[in-house]
Amino acid sequence: MTSFVLFGLAALLGTGSSFSAAINGLIGREIGLLKATFLFLSLGTAFSALLVYGLEDQLGLADLASIFTHRPYLLTPGLINSVFIIIIIRATAIVGTTLTTACLFSGQMLISLWLDHVGFAGLRVIAMTPARIAAVGVLLVGVTLLSLSRQPSGSSGASGHAPSVPEKALRKPGNLYAILAVLMVGGLLSAANSLNAALGKAAGVFTATLFFLGPGVLLLPIFSIVLTPSGQNLSLKSWRPIYFIPGILNVVSIAGSVFLIPIIGVQAMVSTVFTAKVFTGLFLDGFGWFGLPRSPITGLRLMAALMLSLGVFLSSF
Repeated sequence: MTSFVLFGLAALLGTGSSFSAAINGLIGREIGLLKATFLFLSLGTAFSALLVYGLEDQLGLADLASIFTHRPYLLTPGLINSVFIIIIIRATAIVGTTLTTACLFSGQMLISLWLDHVGFAGLRVIAMTPARIAAVGVLLVGVTLLSLSRQPSGSSGASGHAPSVPEKALRKPGNLYAILAVLMVGGLLSAANSLNAALGKAAGVFTATLFFLGPGVLLLPIFSIVLTPSGQNLSLKSWRPIYFIPGILNVVSIAGSVFLIPIIGVQAMVSTVFTAKVFTGLFLDGFGWFGLPRSPITGLRLMAALMLSLGVFLSSF
């Protein structure tokens, strides 16, 4: 019963993350990418700080300084998290939730095989097996099927039939760059999550969440100067309640991962979250919610989702 509850929680985290990415894409289109990212991180940081203050035994500054002095690499996830978020938000707006999710977790799974093999960051060593290696190929096939199946509804040529799917999904440079970028981010994120779980064991779940999100609040103003010619004002002229949702969901997702990974393991966590996100993404894209490009739930897309799930299943052996 306990295992069922834990895996159910992991699945809920995956569903919530998929909604968070979709809503973030909507917010990014409304107020701008940098503002959306800054808002996302600021709300998450504030919420994490409240949780640390209210629910966690706080470490003193000397204790935190000791942790980061002896293990400075534990600060890395927070320093690069804001870059990850920018890439993911932008990719979601370009290629949709399902393909972004598939590429992100395929990248994670590819690197997770190696991380498990070497026991990265003190994790349990899991040797590579033929089944786990085969899972890599199955995952890539699933990502390819999703890419080929991406065809926004309502697009048709002069002759009355839709343009070829490969042209729509693969020939646009923006789509290809987005896919490659998210695959790379997925690989790096897998290592970052492992390091953050290690920080959670040393300093506490919500403290690790705070340090994962907080540095981005300081770095985003710098990014706004570097990425825009005259810098971008990060203040908001208007506000909608929906803007709260991604930041809160992200805190829940990060804290949940930090809590669950030591209990059910990295592979089980990635597998469960991945499956929930892909199938949630299918429906988000299928209905075109939150202004996403609409991609109908076709047989090819369902086959792709099943292939991705099979890849996750094989990778656990």
